[in-house]
Amino acid sequence: MTLKARIRAIDRFIKGCREDGIYDDLNACCVMAGWDSLAGALTPLVGAAPTNANFLDADLDRGVGLTGDGSTKYLDSNRASEEDDQDSHHLAVFQTSPQIGSPKYIAGRGIVDAGTTTLVGVSSATNKLYTRSRNSADNGGAAGLSATGLLGMSRSASDNYDVRVNSNNSNTVQDSQTPLTGNLWVFRSNNVGSGSSYDGTLSFYSIGSATNLALLDARVSTLMADLRAIEEAGFDRDAIAYIRAVEEADGAYLETSVKVAINNLVSGLKAEGLWDAIGSSCLLCGPRTLAGALIPLRGPAPTAEGGWAAGDYDRSTGMKGNGSSLYLDSNYGPENLNDADVHLSVYMTEKYDSGTANRFISQDNNNLTILDSSGATGFRTRVVSSTLYTLGTSAAVPSLVAVSRSSSESFSWFGYGENGTQSDSGGAVNESAGNPFVFKGSVGQLNYSASRLAFYSVGSSLDLAKLDSHISSYVTAIGAAI
Repeated sequence: MTLKARIRAIDRFIKGCREDGIYDDLNACCVMAGWDSLAGALTPLVGAAPTNANFLDADLDRGVGLTGDGSTKYLDSNRASEEDDQDSHHLAVFQTSPQIGSPKYIAGRGIVDAGTTTLVGVSSATNKLYTRSRNSADNGGAAGLSATGLLGMSRSASDNYDVRVNSNNSNTVQDSQTPLTGNLWVFRSNNVGSGSSYDGTLSFYSIGSATNLALLDARVSTLMADLRAIEEAGFDRDAIAYIRAVEEADGAYLETSVKVAINNLVSGLKAEGLWDAIGSSCLLCGPRTLAGALIPLRGPAPTAEGGWAAGDYDRSTGMKGNGSSLYLDSNYGPENLNDADVHLSVYMTEKYDSGTANRFISQDNNNLTILDSSGATGFRTRVVSSTLYTLGTSAAVPSLVAVSRSSSESFSWFGYGENGTQSDSGGAVNESAGNPFVFKGSVGQLNYSASRLAFYSVGSSLDLAKLDSHISSYVTAIGAAI
């Protein structure tokens, strides 16, 4: 069924290009997403098959395409620059995960004062797509380099050419020159020693005569949306909504295996009756960027305080505090917290034992909090109570560390692979204490944590062992996927 769906998507693309009158402009073209093997990804839609230089099956993700290494991996398109007319040619790629720097997406030979055809992305400081279309100087006029989408150029006259970037066209007035001979390469230029190889991800390339870039963009974008929908068939709609929000924040598509892990987590939480009990939560591992990790799985988006930077985040293991300034304000109002129906949880992948009472998650240090044990083992907690308990005998990570109260007489706990029930008379949530914070105490003693967390949640009471099972499976799946 999946193969038939992919074939229908390709057929829709071809028919659409023919309806738009642009199919005959594609003289060399590969769709590099949607296939189970590298051989499938390198089977040409049109023209000669590319020659593979050093790509392996592991470099292909059927949901997003083929990823370069910025060094040795490239494709020889086997389409020569001179095969397309000097004043009628185009190049296009569809980028699903960007490289910041100066990569060559697709290029022929290039030397100073000699004609060549190239697409060159430049640094984030300029945020522009540099191009050269059968001329001797790079054009840097196409601002707003999009992280994902079609990048292209098309020349249909001797004195100007069009550039497509960020779903917009711009025109460059520049005379053409006789092109250098030689094949166009993808993921780098056909120029030994030129460097600037591409280590991002491409799902499509095309080479050919002059074409309407806006129409090509629309057709390739639809094709990629169709292929992504096939990969996500049967996904939970809340999982898809979260995935799309993360991808927008990341500026890149998520890998298929990461999306599967997210869907399995959401579906599993719902199947166990845990989903509705989670009022506020973030997956602090899995997304490509820190911005993506701060997209809420449920509830409000947290506010990152204290100057978090990209280096504080690791896709596999989560966000690491610095013990002095970094924390998250969950923005989950205390009016949502109930006296005898509440939980707090974090999933710890690296435990920083400072010998002081640093807080992992806290709404009120003296009423509702989970903090370090100030020793080698266990953790300490107050669960809508003034009494501070030290629980557990281990400090082994990774582990869920969590508490849940569903009655006024006791609360359940889970930490470092151990669990139990603690008798305790509950009190009332201190609404004046404000929102729960992560990596820091909320009032009074701040006690910032320098541990590394891959997940947090706040909400009503739930089964902690079941929560641990699903979050542990998710973190393990992310570690295997990345």
